[in-house]
Amino acid sequence: MESQKIFKSEKKVVVVTDYREREIADLLKESGAIVNILNLEIGDFVCSDRLAVERKTHSDFVSSIIDGRIFEQTENLLHNFQKAIVIVEGSSNRNINENAYRAALAKILVDGVSVISTKNPKETAQTIYWLAYKEQIENKSPLAFRVGKKPKEEKRLIEEIVASLPGVSSVLSKRLLEHFGSVEKIFSASEEELAKVKGVGKNLAKRIKKLATTKY
Repeated sequence: MESQKIFKSEKKVVVVTDYREREIADLLKESGAIVNILNLEIGDFVCSDRLAVERKTHSDFVSSIIDGRIFEQTENLLHNFQKAIVIVEGSSNRNINENAYRAALAKILVDGVSVISTKNPKETAQTIYWLAYKEQIENKSPLAFRVGKKPKEEKRLIEEIVASLPGVSSVLSKRLLEHFGSVEKIFSASEEELAKVKGVGKNLAKRIKKLATTKY
């Protein structure tokens, strides 16, 4: 989908909020923010074109680790925004193996998503407000974002198929797909045609062609 722009005043921050986050939306308004409520596919709050926030109660955060949902959500955040933050709110008696919890937390952090703990909804709203303030007022980052997933799941899978070839990076994978248009055309191309793509060269072209034609 195309980018959607949210227009705002110069002196007030605007937070785009998912329609299911009414409590936080009301608290954001009390803090002085202008709130735009939408049906967000990715994240719960958008603070700028590059920063989005996913809010979890502690109980839901633990549940999302157990069923793996949090990893899909953070992956989608990173595909759509430069910066992604998960806010874990409050505490709960929901049990989880400590090593499993720390391993999941480590994965989220290493993948590039920040995790912030808050005590209650009010503190969550204040955190989101100041994130938006920092982005929009101090960093002058515009509030524009894509509503749909980027890239689309199917497109990403196609890129990963090509990137799984030895010697082919994610950048080169996209370059090959842009040049030939499909995985099928890449595998049916001659060595000479493959070598014409920037970054491939004769040796890699020969390896790709050999893998494409070698019998199982």
